[in-house]
Amino acid sequence: MEDSTMNTDVTAAVRESVTAAMRELLTAGQEAVRAAEHRGSPETVAGLDKALCALPLLDMDDQAHRILNHALTVVTRAEDADEWTLLADVEHAVSRLMHEPDGATLEHPAVLAVGNLAMRCSTREREAGMAVGRAWSRGYMAGMEALRMVTGAIYGERDGRALDKAVTEFLTAVRRAIPYAALYETRRALVEFARSYGLFVIGMRQTLPPGRWEYARRIGTAVFLFEIVPPLVEGHPYGSVAVRRTAEDGTAGPVRYFPFRSIEAHHAANEALYVI
Repeated sequence: MEDSTMNTDVTAAVRESVTAAMRELLTAGQEAVRAAEHRGSPETVAGLDKALCALPLLDMDDQAHRILNHALTVVTRAEDADEWTLLADVEHAVSRLMHEPDGATLEHPAVLAVGNLAMRCSTREREAGMAVGRAWSRGYMAGMEALRMVTGAIYGERDGRALDKAVTEFLTAVRRAIPYAALYETRRALVEFARSYGLFVIGMRQTLPPGRWEYARRIGTAVFLFEIVPPLVEGHPYGSVAVRRTAEDGTAGPVRYFPFRSIEAHHAANEALYVI
């Protein structure tokens, strides 16, 4: 009896140790996602690759394995994207224009660099699906504003602060667009990893195709859908977050509204949509 109890205790301890190790890998993957969301770069995208490669394959089912392999392919594509080079060209050329504006013409490298990257965003938007395409669309629109400010500087408009702001917003949008699909697939792979290893799933925010619902989160076996609502519902002067729970069998619950406490919180929630 004592040997049986001891074996049971050892088995339970091993199981707990394995579960803890799996959770550490899951947490590391989520931290890598947040780093790339905060600032997209070849380095942070490489962090996604490292986190995914660390996930053990032994007990993954076929679905999880397939999704993980696809995520690795998309991450590699983002890491090697030549838009990183175009982005660096914009940074260097605009910096040169801001420090040496005299004598610049419309053939200045800043005009060419900003224009090239903006048009690349337009091309990527057309090539991508609806969910990913909107990230490139934001890049293109910001690029057009940056191009307007750059040409204005060449024509003698000396508002360096406005130029810097427009270019920064452009580069930020592009930094978000380049790894957008990679982040989507990485979040998806992490959810599948957790499910496959029997961990309680707390998925990260995941973008959705254009429609009412703006993002989703998998929690346990349920999927929660979210919408940022403007101040339309009575009693919610700063707007709210609408939430609907969908069970594993597809049964949808009622829509519930959670009000924002300030207009700043509403603006922050809208801004946060741009990183997913």
